[in-house]
Amino acid sequence: MTGVPERHEKLRIVARAALIVDLIGSVAAGGYGLSLLHDRPDAGLGFLAGGAVGAFLGLLLYCQFVLMHKIVNYAYRAYDTLLDAAAVLRRQEGYTHTIAENSNLSEWAKRIVHREKDFEFLRDSIQGAIVRQDWEAAEHLIRDVDTVFGYHDAATRFHEQLEQARKATGEERVAAALARFDKLCDDEKWEQARRECERLKTVFVGDARIASLADEIEARRREHKHKLLADYDEAVRNQDVDRAHGLLFTLDKYLTPKEAEAIKQSARGVFRARLEQLRTQFSLAVADQEFNKAIATGEELINEFPNSGYAGEISKMMPVLRTRAQQPKAPHAAAVARTTPS
Repeated sequence: MTGVPERHEKLRIVARAALIVDLIGSVAAGGYGLSLLHDRPDAGLGFLAGGAVGAFLGLLLYCQFVLMHKIVNYAYRAYDTLLDAAAVLRRQEGYTHTIAENSNLSEWAKRIVHREKDFEFLRDSIQGAIVRQDWEAAEHLIRDVDTVFGYHDAATRFHEQLEQARKATGEERVAAALARFDKLCDDEKWEQARRECERLKTVFVGDARIASLADEIEARRREHKHKLLADYDEAVRNQDVDRAHGLLFTLDKYLTPKEAEAIKQSARGVFRARLEQLRTQFSLAVADQEFNKAIATGEELINEFPNSGYAGEISKMMPVLRTRAQQPKAPHAAAVARTTPS
């Protein structure tokens, strides 16, 4: 994996230095042996042989160390790759879980959920049209609120808001546009804020405050990202696993690949701590015979870490726990507790 630093590099430097010292000693022994060959041939040959053996053994041991070093680093890289794949799976797990939940909803429930989301989108679109002074679009959307959704009171309020905007002065309209821009940024709707800025430039031509909004979006987005990173660092220092874990998923939308690489090691530590935290909570819930809590915690662990060994063990325990949870009192939790992952 290109770009991944080698581990235990200091040991390799020490091994290289030891080899150099060994070779210098072997050469010195060989040179001394050559100087003795004429007067003391037996001693000279001994020093020559010792120097050759020392050099051979030093090279052999160094080659073995280099081979082991490469094997260890390959194992680390493979482990890092598996952790990265697990992180991708965790991010996809949320989307998969949402899809599964939606597929299990009844048609009636789906209509309720989608109706609320559609109304929220419609309300946001009306406010955007009013700020852009797109009166025709605003009136059409307000009619949909009344006729399609049947929200007569909400439609009346939107009509009043529309009439107030029509009667507003130019300064009041700019103030309303700036207020909506602030709200979009506060809600972290950066892409929508960018689109609104482009539309507002055609409505308030020449207004310096509107023209500067595009740069302000990027500045506010960077400021928010730095705040998230500072909050994440604080959570890691305080060992606040829940907060750090939640911030990682929020940061995923903001960080560049280089920035994500900088916190990769700490993120892995957070995920490992989160796994251990859920495992401990699950074990304690089972030991205390709080089976509903154990089921909820176990499902959370399985959803967040589907490829872990704990997830496999807890999945096998779920049928027993659900049976115990349906009983008025489960007096014998010891058998289940003994099977809790340790």
